[in-house]
Amino acid sequence: MRNRIDYGHLNGRLPYYRVGDGPRRLVVFPGLRDALWGRDSSRLLAEYLARYRYREFTDEYTIWVLSRPRGLPAGHTTRDMAADYAEALDDIGSASIMGHSMGGLVAQHFAADYPELTRRVVLGSSGCYVGREGAETLGRWHSWAERNEWREIQLDGVAVTYSGYRSLLYPPLLGALGQRLRPEPTVDSDVGVSCRACLNHDARRRLVDIDVPTLVIGGAHDHFFPEEILRETAAGIPNARVAVLGGVGHGAFEERKASVDATIRAFLGDRTEPMARLD
Repeated sequence: MRNRIDYGHLNGRLPYYRVGDGPRRLVVFPGLRDALWGRDSSRLLAEYLARYRYREFTDEYTIWVLSRPRGLPAGHTTRDMAADYAEALDDIGSASIMGHSMGGLVAQHFAADYPELTRRVVLGSSGCYVGREGAETLGRWHSWAERNEWREIQLDGVAVTYSGYRSLLYPPLLGALGQRLRPEPTVDSDVGVSCRACLNHDARRRLVDIDVPTLVIGGAHDHFFPEEILRETAAGIPNARVAVLGGVGHGAFEERKASVDATIRAFLGDRTEPMARLD
């Protein structure tokens, strides 16, 4: 049976994709790339999300991928972004929340501030603060964003995200494709505001307020959130589990997709066996 696909703007503010037709709700908060690739929603990306990215979830879940509002004000924090999402969840209804990278930073505040809208939380490739090397990278991106050097951010993002053949293949591929893959933010300043929000994020004192089951999952060699930060984040949340994947970094969700999907599905379904093996 063909998956349901829908996309547009929620409340006229948040670009969204909705895929799948399962009885449970799963809301995804995307990473910083959401600001970098700030175009309107497209059928092509909707098909990718339904047929590949969330293919293992669409029978059981209706999945909402919610972008952040465009035109973020200067100084907008990850907690402010959580409040933006809360308005959307008032319409969608309570759901399991999956935040990836920067989206995981926002998800920490969302779970702490809006428990009535949060059933379970997955913090994917995300911790309660950014590590030293990751902070240096975000500072570099912030400077490039001020000069509208989007392609430099994209290429640097590949270098610090992927391992194995992807780290070798993707840079020359992007270079060869040139303008065809140049990111085009809808509002240029959103990238700098997002970088600054990540740099200023520190939720260590807020983790105790997350009162729902939580899974922290990421690569052991994550450039932004290394293993010690992943474990520190899980240790600070009263009801949390941690799954660390060896041999990969910030790109764990792509490089170990089958294992990551199985672990998240097990967690959301309150099954624990795959997590024990991963960790």
